[in-house]
Amino acid sequence: MAVYEGKWRCLRCAAVNRGRNLNCLSCGVKRSEDAQFFLEDDAPELNDEQLLQQARAGADWICLYCGTNCRAAEKQCSGCGGSRSAENRQLAEETRGVGDWTEAAQKATRIQNAAQHHAPPNAARKPFFSRRLIKFGLFSAGAVFAGFIALFAALVYISTLSYAVEMEVSGLEWKRTIALEEYKTVTETAWEGEVPPKARVQSSEDALHHTDKIATGTREVPETYTEQIASGTERYACGQTSKKNGYFEDKYCTRTTYRTVTKTRNRTETVYKDIPVYKTRYTYLIDKWIAAGEKTTSGTDFNPQWSSDFKADNVHLREAERTETYSLLCKELGGNNKLHKFEIAPEKWSKFQNGQHLRGKVDFFGDLISIDETSNGELKAEK
Repeated sequence: MAVYEGKWRCLRCAAVNRGRNLNCLSCGVKRSEDAQFFLEDDAPELNDEQLLQQARAGADWICLYCGTNCRAAEKQCSGCGGSRSAENRQLAEETRGVGDWTEAAQKATRIQNAAQHHAPPNAARKPFFSRRLIKFGLFSAGAVFAGFIALFAALVYISTLSYAVEMEVSGLEWKRTIALEEYKTVTETAWEGEVPPKARVQSSEDALHHTDKIATGTREVPETYTEQIASGTERYACGQTSKKNGYFEDKYCTRTTYRTVTKTRNRTETVYKDIPVYKTRYTYLIDKWIAAGEKTTSGTDFNPQWSSDFKADNVHLREAERTETYSLLCKELGGNNKLHKFEIAPEKWSKFQNGQHLRGKVDFFGDLISIDETSNGELKAEK
């Protein structure tokens, strides 16, 4: 087993000494029972036979009379010269995980144990820092949430603000569209059972309508897969033991080793056959109304017109639909002169005229949201 020499820090002057030293090389004070041995991560493995014997001799024993740390092989106290007896206490070896004997790891363990020791009996055994961090996180989350609520409330409030304005009508933006249809003979195709009643069939043919997948059986298909198989055992360092004499020794455990094996097996899959399904497809002539374009007129005056650039006889050409849109152009008064475009219902455009004064409302951002009434009190359009 690998053996390493540890270190200890003097409790008087804080100097770091090698594990073999019974006295501080800086101030000369004897190593006491309270001195904590630690092992650095990069400590080299010992090869010196004399030091290995010293490490494996056993833990130090404490002199009953003067409290001096004495080596396990010593029969007399190196401090007062007293003989070793059964009443002298020997330190007990201790095993921890690999890396748990560093000075930093031991300090963290002591802090955690102290925090748990001083916690109230019914309190959760959590590190103090973790509790503070959780409280801070909850407080921060609450503050952020409250901030979002306040911002949302402010935006809602701003969206409700409106201001009265005086305006003057400066124009009307309009667009009128007539959708046309013409009655024509067209050629179409349809499957059997879907031909319209008034169609004049010109030809027919058997054509592929769709393909059905029919299960015809199963087959075995080889496939590869991997599997972990135990291949033996191995020893590994699962911990480190403080010999309580300035030295540390690896503790070994045994674990199973595995190797990856690629294997082949058969997988059953269903076999399908594509079965084409044919139906009769007809080509026919039929007379019907079809879209024939649009006729659109537009302008920015108060004289909207429908297009007359066609002649509908309802035999060969007809109107399918009429659509119209109107937007009132208004200019703010009072020095602002901002121009607004406000969509109004088709039945209300004729109630306005150029130069007419209106009262309306704009929102917080200055956009027109409603036309309240004319100067004579007549109620007008509103978004």
